[in-house]
Amino acid sequence: MRFLLADVPVWTLALALIIALAQTRRQWQLGRWAEASLLWIAFWVLGVAGVYGFVAHIAFGPFIAEQIGWPNSPFQNEVAYANLMMGILGFSSFVLRQRAYLMASMTAYCSWFFADGIGHVVSLFMDHNSAPSNAGSPLYTDLLTPVLVVVLIALSRSTRHRFR
Repeated sequence: MRFLLADVPVWTLALALIIALAQTRRQWQLGRWAEASLLWIAFWVLGVAGVYGFVAHIAFGPFIAEQIGWPNSPFQNEVAYANLMMGILGFSSFVLRQRAYLMASMTAYCSWFFADGIGHVVSLFMDHNSAPSNAGSPLYTDLLTPVLVVVLIALSRSTRHRFR
């Protein structure tokens, strides 16, 4: 249960990639898998994890701040609203299936979360912040998932089956 609650970015990403693989297994091509992966990442990583982040920061702000190694502040609400925005972008990208909209959503996600990852690294080295949600899986998923998304975008450029 702890894994499901604490490592949402890990299991949502894994689930998105596995579903995309299952969806494309009969006519497997790298570009088709990349394209399907982007849609499922929009649903699970942006959508589900975004709404989860909203609820977590709104309902459990002091606990989340403690897990990150920061003091609680009203800024938790602003982070919550940004997570809600990401959730809405993810779900709407999945439903609309318009490549331009999905690319805009992925750009927002990648820029925000990669910058968060850099912030985790800075906090780890400058402040010696080894709190679980600063130096744990969020550090890696915030840096590596945006890189994976950029690679998937590049791989899916020639395949446009879902975005018609």
